[in-house]
Parts: sequence; structure tokens; C-alpha cells
Amino acid sequence: MASKSKKSNKTKSDAESSSSSSARYYFLAFLPIPIIFIASQILRNTISSPAADHGSGSMFDLIANRYDFINRALALNLDMSWRHRLVKEVVGAEGEIFTNNNNSGKSIKILDLATGTADVAILLGKAAARYTTSSSSAVLGLDPSQNMLNVGIDKVKHADLSNIVSLKLGDARKLDSLDDNSINAATMSFGIRNVPEKETALCEIHRVLKKDSPSGPTTLESKLAIMEFSEPGPDSGIMGSMARFFIRNVVPAVGAALSGFPKEYMHLQKSINEFPSPPEFVKLMEGIKCRVRGGEDGEEWEIDTFGSFRVKEVVNLNFGSVQIYVATPILNKYVTE
Repeated sequence: MASKSKKSNKTKSDAESSSSSSARYYFLAFLPIPIIFIASQILRNTISSPAADHGSGSMFDLIANRYDFINRALALNLDMSWRHRLVKEVVGAEGEIFTNNNNSGKSIKILDLATGTADVAILLGKAAARYTTSSSSAVLGLDPSQNMLNVGIDKVKHADLSNIVSLKLGDARKLDSLDDNSINAATMSFGIRNVPEKETALCEIHRVLKKDSPSGPTTLESKLAIMEFSEPGPDSGIMGSMARFFIRNVVPAVGAALSGFPKEYMHLQKSINEFPSPPEFVKLMEGIKCRVRGGEDGEEWEIDTFGSFRVKEVVNLNFGSVQIYVATPILNKYVTE
């Protein structure tokens, strides 16, 4: 009997010890949540709210050297999988942009806007090297931050893609160095929300993308893919709510701690919060009316035609906090009565 009593007491003691260990584990696991929440509130109350156009080249010049590291940390190392998906939407699962009947053997030009440290440009360059048979196919990355480009240039050299990928200083709102109808595809990852004049940027992208005439047959396959954050809505379930908490609190607090530039990461959270919802951004892309040039010399403004985009697909990632908008440029005739 004494032996049974001892075994019973030992089992009870082990259970209590296990329960106590579990309680400590859960306490330690959830301890950072209130700390991060308090830190984010302190930042909001002590750091002046950044202006809407704060996300310029000069802002990213400050954080360029640690940008990749902080990106991986804040995205829990998922951001490269999102970029791979973006490139797949543009290039095709088997490199169709290079190999289809209309483009086979031709020079393919892809534009990566807000290229930053060139993660997407490098992935596009690798796809071009794998699938294209034309030595003149090229990827051009533009960004308003020279320091970000400097990091990207080193990465391009390390990837041995300098013969395909070139990086230059540039602004999506002013693509003067590019001709009309000269680009086969354009990408922009996590950059459009930093552009105050989104319509201006979209119309510049529309101008440089190759387009069919509004009355002619569809032969060109130019494409635009924009990847951007958004805050998941209240109906997005528990995982969406967690993603929303992460964007509102973890991003500014952890970004500020890792970078030493709290205002810049307050801007990141603010710009995500203020970015249109996916349905609103689709409406913006499809509702714009871009001026287009025509005439025999291609220099006259058309008076009866305007440009916009047709959004073919919205890919939702990361519980609704990341979207890829896949669109094609189109030309429309004004309807007159």
C-alpha cells in the first residue's frame, strides 16, 4: 500500500511539474505580445506622424544597408516566396513570356519599378537567363534611392547577371527615358503605396507597356504585376486578425528596434493602413483614363482614345495581407452620343 501511495504521489507531482512547465512556456511565449503592443503605442505617441510622401528615395537611403535583413525578419522570411510568386505571374510557370509564339526569339524587356535592392529584378534576370534564346533580353530596375541601388548592384554582380539586369535611378511617375510601347512586362513590389500620385505612375507604366490598337486583333502579351500589402478586413478570420495586429504593432516596433529609424517604420505601418483595399485598388486601376499618343509619327495626343488596365487576377497571400494584382494595359474609345 505504501508503495502504491508513493507512486501515486510521484505521478501527481510529475503532473503538477508538467503543468507548471507548460504554464511557464505559454507565459514566456506570449510575453512579447504586450511588450510589443506597448512599444508600438509609445512610438505612436512620441514620434511625429510621417507625411504621406515620406516614403521617398531619401527615406530608403537611410535604411538601405539593413533593409534586406529587416525585411526577412519582419516577413518571417516569407517575403522571398511572395516575390517568387510575383515573378511566376509575369514570366509564366514555364517561361511563357519568352517562349510563346509571339515572343519566341525576340528581345524581351521587363521593367521592375521600386526595385530597391533588386530581389525581384534578380529573379526576373534568372528567368531570362534560363528561358530566353535572345542575348538582348533585359531587365531594367528603377528606384529613387541610390543607396538601395548600390546594394542591389552588388547583389546583381554576385548573381552574375550584370549582362541581363541593369539598375538605374528613376521614379515611376516619370519614365522619360523609356519609349512608348517598349516594355513587355512591368513589376512593382511594395512600392506603389509610397507613391502619392498613384494615377500618374500607373499612366506612365501604361504608356511604356506594349499595347494593341483598340480595334485591332489581340497579339501582344504585355503585363503588369503589382504586389502590395493591405490590412486584412474584419471578416478575415483569426489568422487575418493576427496579420492585422502584426502590421499595426510588430512592424513599427521591431522595425524601429532593428533599424534605429523609428519614423521610417512608422511610415511603413501608416502607408499600409492608408492603402486602398483590394477592391478599391482594382477599381482605381480599371477606372483611370490615361492620355495616349497616336498619329503617324506617334507624337500626337489621341482625342477619342484613353488607356486603362484590365485586372485579370488578384492573388491573395499571407492571410490576406499581401496581394498581387495581375493586369494588362488596354486602350478604350470614348463613347459619344
